[in-house]
Amino acid sequence: MPRVKKNSYEQYDSPFATRLRSLLDVPGMNQSKLADHIGVTRQAISAWSLGISLPDIEKFGLIADFFGVSTEYLLGRTDVSKPDVTKQALAEYLCLSEAAIDEIRRLQSIHLEQNIENDFKLTLKEPEPLTEVFSEWLTVADLSEMMSHVWRASRAAYEAQDSTYHPEDYQPDEDEKEALAALRGRGYIALSPDEQMSFFCRSAGKVFEQSLDSVIRCFIQRSYHFLLRCQRVLFQILKNF
Repeated sequence: MPRVKKNSYEQYDSPFATRLRSLLDVPGMNQSKLADHIGVTRQAISAWSLGISLPDIEKFGLIADFFGVSTEYLLGRTDVSKPDVTKQALAEYLCLSEAAIDEIRRLQSIHLEQNIENDFKLTLKEPEPLTEVFSEWLTVADLSEMMSHVWRASRAAYEAQDSTYHPEDYQPDEDEKEALAALRGRGYIALSPDEQMSFFCRSAGKVFEQSLDSVIRCFIQRSYHFLLRCQRVLFQILKNF
């Protein structure tokens, strides 16, 4: 017998009700299928998804098994849906989503191929996994500065899209006029939200490019012996002309 909650309308946005609605809102899934699997009525599933009532412990476990998710996910205690203790710990420690962790792990199966194709083909015997490239990039990239620029660009974009924002109607007070005049005297200029968004996007891109340059230099040093082999091949090609 499900337990009925008082003021159930306040439970509509509870973690369990929200997660259940999300799991049911996929192609091919509906309340009837879940109800048949765990042996309850469709009305009971509807009540759970609306936050009107809660399933008992046994039914709660059956719901998790049916969707292939963890009970911690259903309770909203983690954003990792699959019952993977390692992934859950990583998500909580690094504040990353499950999709982000899966994408990083996917890099382990992808390798960079370095080869020269002409009369000769040269391929590294042990190409670098992209996880090593990504790990190196994380150590050299100034992520705090880059994300600071991204955040400011996002704020500027929000202001630019805000229909209530009309800079031409804004009248600064005397203190603000003095502050603006002092800044202009030092060479500063006032930018519109669109101009701010463009400026911070370029700034973030510059930091990103600098980090890529550092990664490339690092792997060029690691590939010194590979470059020597390439050089020998190129000398051989030149001799054939």
